[in-house]
Amino acid sequence: MSGCAYPPKLSIIVISASLLSLTVLCGPARVGQAAVDAARVRPHDVTAASIAASSNPNRPLLAFYYMGYARNSWSARTMPDLPSIPYDSGDDAAISRQITWAANAGITGFIGSWWGPGSQTDRNFSRLLARSALLEKTAGYHFASTIYLESDAPALTGSGAIAGALRDVLTRYGTSRYFFHWHGKPVIFIWDPLGHGRTLAQWAAIRRQVDPQHRTIWSAEGGTIGLLAVFDGIHLFSAGYWGILDGDMAAVDQGFRAKVDAYNRAHHTAKLWAAGVQPGYNDTRIRPRPVGYVVPRRAGATYRTSWQAALASQPDWITISTFNEWYEGGMIEPSVSYGGLYLRLTRRYARAWHG
Repeated sequence: MSGCAYPPKLSIIVISASLLSLTVLCGPARVGQAAVDAARVRPHDVTAASIAASSNPNRPLLAFYYMGYARNSWSARTMPDLPSIPYDSGDDAAISRQITWAANAGITGFIGSWWGPGSQTDRNFSRLLARSALLEKTAGYHFASTIYLESDAPALTGSGAIAGALRDVLTRYGTSRYFFHWHGKPVIFIWDPLGHGRTLAQWAAIRRQVDPQHRTIWSAEGGTIGLLAVFDGIHLFSAGYWGILDGDMAAVDQGFRAKVDAYNRAHHTAKLWAAGVQPGYNDTRIRPRPVGYVVPRRAGATYRTSWQAALASQPDWITISTFNEWYEGGMIEPSVSYGGLYLRLTRRYARAWHG
């Protein structure tokens, strides 16, 4: 990525902590106020009927989404902030609340961290699609999500396992109206395809097995333009965080746009650039320094800078890192510390993006 290192993404883990410690650390009064603040992102209650945002199908806005939390996951020992409303990722009411919040902020779908067929994340992804159908029925808002293939997941070790998992996803979900499509083609996002010794040649072989006619779209995580020889686009889960730290975020995003454009001109292709935005980052509760690091939130200023740079790069898609990655502190979901600030900011910039 332009010579810049970026940290490993933590695929969601469940770390047990007692709910009693959550109450002691947060305090019921503080959590209650955050819930009130979070409610301000919507005109009324957290119901599908409250959605007021509009979207543009030609301008997808997708947020990375984590589906592995349990009621005992929430702990200030492992997270830099806590949700204003703790939840279990498999709870239908929680999923409906999350997609309603997201839709009301102008988000058009989630990119769900996915660990393979039959996993907890797979079961919860099915629930996500079902709740999205209900959202459209009750509020008229089309919310279409896809998976984030976690290439490092134990169940996805090896090319055969990855190919089988991708076939499974496309068979079971690819035709769903609530699975994200671009120009009629199902879309899949893939985390760190070249990590842990994986090669482009392996991915090319997987593609020949799963999608030889290129009837689907695969977006690869990473800034190596050579990925476009196999994949249909690139995205940055890191959202180019070094641009925030170095004060040149706009140049980072525009640099990637220029590289993708140059590749398209040279190869007569139409590869896609997905610009990432992030509110901040802090994984030091799970990765002590110097491994862990922090991108300061600056009370929303980081998110605004990230959004402005993404919009200026004229991307094909915009991705948000993340809706609810609490262990790495990259979430925009309503929290104890910030209430609904980041959903309000998302809605403001989503309006500019959707046009």
